[in-house]
Amino acid sequence: MPDNTEKGELEDFIETMLPGADPVWPSSRAYIDGIKPAHRKFKEHKALRAKVYAWLATRKQPGRMGAAIKEGDLEIDGKLAVSFADWLRRLFEGTGTP
Repeated sequence: MPDNTEKGELEDFIETMLPGADPVWPSSRAYIDGIKPAHRKFKEHKALRAKVYAWLATRKQPGRMGAAIKEGDLEIDGKLAVSFADWLRRLFEGTGTP
């Protein structure tokens, strides 16, 4: 995770950027949860990844996290996203310790 304290993967970060009232997210979760474990090709610890990609499949440019940010589908003003962007800015602009 971008804060280097929480465990997680990129999809855990993306989940924090999903709008709270997004009408598709519950359907994406339900779709993946509704697949019988015997029919899943992914490991259980990758279920969130499958849910995020099910959600991304409904976007203007399906499957692309960066495009979802550019299109405004993800909220970039949350605490974790802002602190991550600030860290990146400091890192690449050389304006202080990252």
